[in-house]
Amino acid sequence: MHHAIYAQILLTLAASVLLVALFRRINLPTILAYLVVGLFLGQMGLEFFAPNSNAYIIAEVGVVFMLFTLGLEFSLPRVIAMKTQVLGLGSLQVVLCILFYFIIASLFKLDWTVSLVIASALAMSSTAIVTKQLDDQQEVNHRHGILSIATLLFQDMAAVPLLILVPILASAEPELITSTISLALLKGTIAFLIIIAFGKWLLPKLFHEVASSHSDELFVMTSLTVALVASWFTQWLGLSMALGAFMAGMLLAESQFKHQIETEIRPFRDILLGLFFITIGTLIDIELLFHHTFLILGLLIAFMISKLGLILVIARVMKESFEDAFKASLILSHAGELGFVLIGLARQQNILNDEVASIILSVGVLSMFISPFLIRYSTAINNLLFPKSDHLKQHSASKRLISEAVKGFKFHVIICGFGRNGQTIKRFLDRMDIVSVVLDLDPVRVKEASTAGEAIFYGDATRKSILNAAEISNARLVIVTFDNPKSTMDLLATTRHNYPHVPVLVRTKDDSHLEKFLQNGATKVIPESLESCLMLVGQVLYTLGLPLKQIIEEIQSVRDDRYHLLQSFFHGSSSDLMRVLQTHHEQLHAVVLTGNAFAIGKAINEIELPEKTCIEAVKRGKTSFTPPDRNLMLQLGDIVLLSGEPDYIEHAENRLFSG
Repeated sequence: MHHAIYAQILLTLAASVLLVALFRRINLPTILAYLVVGLFLGQMGLEFFAPNSNAYIIAEVGVVFMLFTLGLEFSLPRVIAMKTQVLGLGSLQVVLCILFYFIIASLFKLDWTVSLVIASALAMSSTAIVTKQLDDQQEVNHRHGILSIATLLFQDMAAVPLLILVPILASAEPELITSTISLALLKGTIAFLIIIAFGKWLLPKLFHEVASSHSDELFVMTSLTVALVASWFTQWLGLSMALGAFMAGMLLAESQFKHQIETEIRPFRDILLGLFFITIGTLIDIELLFHHTFLILGLLIAFMISKLGLILVIARVMKESFEDAFKASLILSHAGELGFVLIGLARQQNILNDEVASIILSVGVLSMFISPFLIRYSTAINNLLFPKSDHLKQHSASKRLISEAVKGFKFHVIICGFGRNGQTIKRFLDRMDIVSVVLDLDPVRVKEASTAGEAIFYGDATRKSILNAAEISNARLVIVTFDNPKSTMDLLATTRHNYPHVPVLVRTKDDSHLEKFLQNGATKVIPESLESCLMLVGQVLYTLGLPLKQIIEEIQSVRDDRYHLLQSFFHGSSSDLMRVLQTHHEQLHAVVLTGNAFAIGKAINEIELPEKTCIEAVKRGKTSFTPPDRNLMLQLGDIVLLSGEPDYIEHAENRLFSG
């Protein structure tokens, strides 16, 4: 490989690693990191990113894999289940946005093909940003989340014909555009039928044979080959490569191999898509940005406000509540990665010139920078701008319903969250005739459960007014089952400040927030992962014939010690290191004292270990000191078992050897 090209690839990789890590740390989408990398590399005039270079050809494969995974995620039953939102709100949003921005772009005296591409690009929103942010906020099943996801689903579907249309616009003569599109539709139909035939009869048998070989390498190669062959076939017909990839993914979406294929192809997709967005970023001219700063900022404000307004009006026409309509429009009021794909393809086909492409991309990138914050604070923005909106009406109605239903209740249990855990607890309480009231924020779940006769109400359990309506002052116990640390902390702050006499039991997935919850007023914290370990231990001891009383005492002693015995473990090479680092689970690490180790001949209390580490046990021959006495003198050959957070274990080991 040419030395200069090699150096440029290294520079691209190094910059990507640094910026992706930084953007993940500050909770911004990694797409933006790749665009910023491309923005700066583009100004350096690197040969690797020159127009029509191999980088662009390789990057196109990333788009192919993206459409292939979109096809894998496409679910016809899901579309049917959400048909009102997908075909109603989604279709109106795409059509009206394209029409509106087409008219606006035409006012700037742009060619109609350029106006159509720009309008189509701006109609898209970022599926990656919206789904991740809503998932983090646990709002996917809220009404505004459902509306947003349904709209994005239609956008993904609409992107496929738009990707077919762009090459046609570039190659066809104006007077032949109708016949060219008709021919493309015919070719698309033929391609669809052929791919369906192969997908129905050949692909399931092929993947079954490959899976039977139990070869990960063969499975990966087969998945890549299927995506690339399908994309090559549609390109050979004169259509978009993305069309074939999407069709192939869609056919495999209902197979039992869907999740495995998606898992295997994701690393290739993410890396090549990263390269694609870097190439998109290279199209942005920084000098042009400074020259048109006020134009770009003006277009950004006009674009986001107009898109928000259009979606808000459409959602209200669809008879959605004002709050849900406003929050959904706020969530979708930005550009998306599929829009960048359309801009990049149009630039390669010479439909857009560098100046127009750079300005549109700049507006899109800036809107995507803003969008995570708009999604995160959509509720606060709604309450700030519209204090008398449907939200307060619904909140007031919820308080009234809850107050009427629980009036006079005493010694009842309040269950916050009605997921699987909440429902299980409720069933056992009902069997024992213990009165309970449930608060949940999923409107679909509330409707279904209340229809089934459950005492469940729509209400935010972190609000004092809702808890008052649920007669918390007379409650016997409050149980928190939802897995949202921030909401749990808010609820604890409310209950401890206003109702300190009411015990609060908190359920969590693991022990990552155990101490924090206890310090902030939780009476008990139940980590699912550790409790499952205790249940397994209990079954083991019972099977071994130990007395039931002794088993219960042993398990309860671990609980009373805040699960300290279970919080550290040997991670090994198969552990998910990133998960360990993120949740700060304690790690066990064995150190053998050899040679002239500093700790030999010293008592444990003389060794100043780093914070967040301790000596869990000392093993000397067949004798084990667990836990060791602080005055125990360490000897040559002792095995010291260190416990602590992964970041500090190495420092503790160094202290044992070098002081």
